[in-house]
Amino acid sequence: MKTVRRILFFISFTALAVLSLGLLLPRKVNVERRIMLKASVHDIFVQVNTLKNWEKWSPWLQLDTNMLLSFSGPASGVGSRYTWFSQDKNIGNGYIFIHSSVPDESVQVLMDFGKNGISNGEFHFIQVKDSIEVIWNIETDLGMNPLTRWFGLFSDRMVGPDLVKGLLNLEKQVKEIKIVNGFEITDYTVPAQILLSLRDTASQATISSKLSTMYMKVARFMKSGNLTPSAPPLAIFHNCADSIFDIEACIPIDTLTPVKDGLKCTLKESAKTVMIKYFGPYHSIKGAYKALQTCINNRELKVAGPPWEEYVSNPNMESDSGKWQTNIYYPVR
Repeated sequence: MKTVRRILFFISFTALAVLSLGLLLPRKVNVERRIMLKASVHDIFVQVNTLKNWEKWSPWLQLDTNMLLSFSGPASGVGSRYTWFSQDKNIGNGYIFIHSSVPDESVQVLMDFGKNGISNGEFHFIQVKDSIEVIWNIETDLGMNPLTRWFGLFSDRMVGPDLVKGLLNLEKQVKEIKIVNGFEITDYTVPAQILLSLRDTASQATISSKLSTMYMKVARFMKSGNLTPSAPPLAIFHNCADSIFDIEACIPIDTLTPVKDGLKCTLKESAKTVMIKYFGPYHSIKGAYKALQTCINNRELKVAGPPWEEYVSNPNMESDSGKWQTNIYYPVR
C-alpha cells in the first residue's frame, strides 16, 4: 500500500507541476517565416489580398483534394472570406476572413481552424533593393488551459514548415503569372521619347495600307529636314469604335522639331507598362493582346492610356514573317 501511495503521490505531484508550470508559459505564441521574392510588390499583394488565389498557394488548401470551398463578400480586400469543408478529421471545417488590407504593404486575416482554434495572420511586404521581403506571421491565443499552453512550445516546429511551404508556393505562383498562354510578359518602364507622328482613322481591312501611307509621309518630312530615327517606329491605337480604329503612326527622333501638313512632334512621357515581345505575322497578333489583357485582369492593374505597337523588325528586310518582332505595350498603374 505504501508503494501505491507513493506512486499516486508522484503522479499527483507531477500533474500539479505540469499544470502549474503550464500557467507560467506564454498565453500567446507567434510563428513567423520570411522569404525574398524578385517580383512586383503589387503582384505579390494581389495573390494574398484575393482569397480565391489562395487555392493556388495556401499550404492547407492542398491537403484534401475533395475539400469544398465557399467564397463570400468582395473578391478581394477587407470583408473577403472563404470557408472550407473537409471530411478529413485532421482538417475539419473553418474559414479565413480579411479584416485589414493596405495596398502593396500588408494584409491581416482572421483564421478559424475550428477545433484547432483561432489565429491571427499577418502578411507584410517590404521593398529591399530590387526584391520584396514577404513576412508571414501567425499569432495564436492559447487561452487559460495550462495543457494547451504546453503545446505552444511546439508551435514553431509544427506550423513553421507549413508557412515555409506556403511562401514557396507563393513564389512559384508569382513567377508563373508572368507566362500567359505561352507568352512571356514583362514589367517595363518605357523611357521618354520624342515622337514625330501622323494621326488618322482606318478600318480593320485598311490598317496596314493606312499605316504604310502615314509612315511614308512622316519619312518624307524627316528626309527633307535631314532627321534620322532614334528607335523603331510605333503605332498608337487610341480608340476603336464600330470597327474604326483611331491610329497614330510615330517615328521616334532625337529633338523637338517644328512640323507642318498635319504632322505632330511631341514628347511622350516615360510610362510604366506591361509588354509582350510577339514574333509572327501581324494577322496572328490577337493572341498576344489576349494574353496581355488576361495578365492585366489577373494582376488587377489599371490601364492608364492607349496601347501601342513597336515594330522592331522591318518586313522589307526579313522575308520570314515568323521572325517579325512586334513589341506590344499597355501603360498601367
